[in-house]
Amino acid sequence: MKKRMMNVLLAGVLAAGSISPAMAAMAEEADGKVLDIALSADISTMDVMGTSKDYMVPMNVFDRLFDIKVNDDGSTEIVNGLATGYTVSDDGLTYTFTLREGVKFSNGQDFTAEDVEYTFMHLLSPESINADIPLEVEGAQDYMDGKADTVSGIKVDGDYQISMTLAKPNAGFVSELTSAVVGIIDKTTVEGASNFGIDVDETVGTGPYIVTEWVNNDHITLAKNENYWGEEPSVDTCVIHIIPDASTQNLMYQNGELDIIDLDFQDASIVSSTYETQYADNIVSGKRLALTYMNMNAKSDYLSDPVVRHAIQMAVDRQAILDSVYGGKGHLENSIVPEGVLGHNDNATEIVYDPDGAKKLLEDAGYKDGEITFEMGYDSSASANNQMVCQIIQQQLAAVGINMEIKTYDQSSWLATRKAGEMDSFVGTWTMDYNDPANIMLTFFGSVENTVMRSDNYQDTSVIDRVAAAPSIIDDDARYAEYQALEEKIIHEDYSWVPLFALDHEFAISDDVESYTPHWAGYGDFFISGVVMK
Repeated sequence: MKKRMMNVLLAGVLAAGSISPAMAAMAEEADGKVLDIALSADISTMDVMGTSKDYMVPMNVFDRLFDIKVNDDGSTEIVNGLATGYTVSDDGLTYTFTLREGVKFSNGQDFTAEDVEYTFMHLLSPESINADIPLEVEGAQDYMDGKADTVSGIKVDGDYQISMTLAKPNAGFVSELTSAVVGIIDKTTVEGASNFGIDVDETVGTGPYIVTEWVNNDHITLAKNENYWGEEPSVDTCVIHIIPDASTQNLMYQNGELDIIDLDFQDASIVSSTYETQYADNIVSGKRLALTYMNMNAKSDYLSDPVVRHAIQMAVDRQAILDSVYGGKGHLENSIVPEGVLGHNDNATEIVYDPDGAKKLLEDAGYKDGEITFEMGYDSSASANNQMVCQIIQQQLAAVGINMEIKTYDQSSWLATRKAGEMDSFVGTWTMDYNDPANIMLTFFGSVENTVMRSDNYQDTSVIDRVAAAPSIIDDDARYAEYQALEEKIIHEDYSWVPLFALDHEFAISDDVESYTPHWAGYGDFFISGVVMK
């Protein structure tokens, strides 16, 4: 009903000679089931090699070898995707994958084992920021460093069989292959492309959708992939509107111009006063395996002192932040591996809010009131809620005599400053790429290089070495125990992290949407195949 009415309205606008590109796209494709959603900031690329957060479009365009299925009881399991099965050698090093036959990319090219090999090699490009998983394969580092023309640990054994030999055992390797980072790309197309990830005609996958149009800072249009091998999705066309202003998103939803709105990007007062009253029956919620945290740079002036970091931990009222910014929808976390992830520590030592204790720590260490000053970075593309979190932390630290200044970065300088290890502190959210503690532990603490960007120059190399070695522990219970011991060291001995909370992920859906099942990991906020339209 909404789309037919929209066509009539758009016809009038067209006749008047004034229409936005996004509305034009909607007019052209309104004959099918059209889903209108919004992002607060444009993506930088559709190529996961070059982004640490723009996974929404890739998740809908590129398939993975395996996927995660969430069962009715909340448990998860690995299910086949482009791979139909695998075997592992007795030494735990070599994985042999059987691939699905008859699959085609959206441009009609056949999917084969060579595309899987090429995907790994693409992720190993020198400019890649997502080389972690391919780097586990034997010979990957030599290829990345330009010392070899191929990855010695990858063997194509026919069109539909490929083997990968790891440099050392990794109990979570197959789970890693469910990550958006390992979305399989078309070798033939990418090798001949001049602008893969930017040009929509050069960016093809085997997933349920293709990108038909990308107008920077205006909209991205996705259409159903007619060559898709899997179950046909309900949505024919999805128009992703780039709407930076949360209040504008709110108005568009209430006016029937958006079918799904991410309530993470709405002020908690708006959610409670408007959505939980007027649209209560339209709210859907999903558990997101994610952690919101605060980092502290171990090489920054005052933050290099563990006493100062400990005092900051004690001075941050995490529950107050959760309640005031997010309406209490979530739970506090005391560990790095968030609740719901395999190996989560249910008995982690609690971080206790104690501002008086924080003041005493600083006084006993000889710090004067107001002496300690540091900077917290804020990504300008992040939600307004994230900014509010920073502002509340600023106020809470001021109450114990610590001056925290908030500095806003655009996306490029945000990434560059973090890569250089020059940001004093920041609040971030890590959404799990796959359901294994190695995902977050290796990413943040698995190498000195990773700690620079992800963990603000964490210094204990013995911890880094143990994190790097932990995936080789084949026994799950022993491996989880090792991660939990390392978490306790990082948080409660080194005071390098402030785990804050894990949020419930809420959306409001329009009356044109029958149901919406959010992706288990909350990737990019919208998993289009999870939408069923009326």
